[in-house]
Amino acid sequence: MDAPFVAIESSPAIPSTTLRSHLVLVRMGLMLAGILLPTLGLLMLITGGLLLSDGDRTWGGGLLLGSLPLLAVAWPLLRRSMLPVLATLTPAALRLDPRGRSLALGLAPVECPLDEITGYGELLSEGGNHIKLYRREGPMLQLADRPKRAIPAAEADLPGLVDALTLSEAMQHQTADADAPAESLHRPNFYQSGLGRALAGLCYALMALGVVLLFVPGVDWTVGLRLFTFTGLYLGLYRRNQRATPAA
Repeated sequence: MDAPFVAIESSPAIPSTTLRSHLVLVRMGLMLAGILLPTLGLLMLITGGLLLSDGDRTWGGGLLLGSLPLLAVAWPLLRRSMLPVLATLTPAALRLDPRGRSLALGLAPVECPLDEITGYGELLSEGGNHIKLYRREGPMLQLADRPKRAIPAAEADLPGLVDALTLSEAMQHQTADADAPAESLHRPNFYQSGLGRALAGLCYALMALGVVLLFVPGVDWTVGLRLFTFTGLYLGLYRRNQRATPAA
């Protein structure tokens, strides 16, 4: 099994000029609300429809009406949970300047001195890589790559543009250059934690069980297939997130 974190050597590809990155500032509370509330609304909608089909107009109609606000708030909450910013890294700080709808929502510029950052984390995904900045004072900042299609054409070719992970790597190098212990900078994500590795071990065991079930008489072959499908999804994320953000 992969080690939870292995420091790798510095990449020579990091430019020495000022780095910029098109990111979104992720507000997890709003994002979770934007996912869970419409999920609850969908369950209410289905339950209300079933009750109405059974002739229960009171509960059925009430659930249907109650589900509509929960479904309606999904998109506004998700939009407010991911605010576009232009990140600029200087030798002293990371500055986040609002862009697009962030300006309309009144997001103020954020300046985070590098000497106040106590740790870095990352979560790699196909939809956009997330980095986490743990600060000595103030809440943790979670940032993710902004979709390229959402970046205005006028800002698509700014000098020094890098992705979120390269920006995080550069910040870690600058922080380490200021005599911070390199090993103290990295914060393991869930997949690099003990629980994440334990779940990976369980998934490997379930995959082995799925192979065995393919040869057991009387057991439908789809049982093993389902075990492969769900465990494979987790193991794909696990393997991807074992790749650590480089440190000094």
